[in-house]
Amino acid sequence: MNTKILLLTAYDMKKHGGVQNQINLLSNKLNSLNYNTKICAPNAENYNLGFTVNLPFNKSIAPISLFPNRKILKEAIKWADIIHIHEPFIPLFVWRYSTSKKTIVTHHASLNKFYLIIQELLFLFTNQNIVSTAVSKEALKNAYTLSKKSLVINNAIKINQQATFIHSYNLLFVGRNERRKNIKLFEKLSNNKMLNGLYNFIAITNKKGSNKNVNYLLNVDEKQKHKIMTNTAYYLALNKSNESFGISSVEAVNNGNLLIASNLDCFKEVMDDTAIYFKNNDITSLEKAINYCTNNNLKDQWVKQYQHIKKYDIDKLINKWISVYTHY
Repeated sequence: MNTKILLLTAYDMKKHGGVQNQINLLSNKLNSLNYNTKICAPNAENYNLGFTVNLPFNKSIAPISLFPNRKILKEAIKWADIIHIHEPFIPLFVWRYSTSKKTIVTHHASLNKFYLIIQELLFLFTNQNIVSTAVSKEALKNAYTLSKKSLVINNAIKINQQATFIHSYNLLFVGRNERRKNIKLFEKLSNNKMLNGLYNFIAITNKKGSNKNVNYLLNVDEKQKHKIMTNTAYYLALNKSNESFGISSVEAVNNGNLLIASNLDCFKEVMDDTAIYFKNNDITSLEKAINYCTNNNLKDQWVKQYQHIKKYDIDKLINKWISVYTHY
């Protein structure tokens, strides 16, 4: 294929994150199908937009480029036939350069009302003919603010054909040490004397906490993360709010973990009735869920979860993206 597709984002591609992982996965798959695909982002190999700063965004801290290299950005957009912007709310400056090209945008985040109002204002300066996509119905609420041509294409994974569930006394948390990801609930759970005497508490995060019951693993890359997941049995998705998909929870199931998740709408949308749910941010409800796992053989439950997540296989979802690129 001669079609040149530019995947564009303001997120730092050298930092770990759901958006960055999806861009890399999509780029690799498109290139394997002979589409000419390049990435334009801070610290990207193809078009490097320069340095980033850590900014509070949507109850999180994100490494974002506020002052990109304009020369590189213009060069990248000039090269492309199709521009695919990931997280279109950031950066605002992109829109002024992209109005003459076919533009697809993907909303990864579930934004609060403040950001939605700002995005409505942004719409006044954007290409009116863009195609707006979202990774979930939760994120689709943002997509409608930019375009009436809005559709859901879920986040993707590469299915692990060798995945299997092996019970072990390991509980795993993956996420930044911030309020939204709710590592505090994980630390609180580790203070339960009965569970602490039975389980190992492992947290893959960006900042070490002070709880002596938790093994904090820092600076873990994607390969290491997946290896750790294969050696744990239970993954805890503890997010309190502003979650649109929760790709790490799907990755955990894909690596043999049974998913225990807070009852947020996004997790119910992604996992349907296959996950073991607890009441959001409720330690008593979470303890009951862990006790249930302790006292029951849940391999069949994991099999249900594993069969369910096959719908997110990149080999299936790539055709949806190709359809958007070629037909919309």
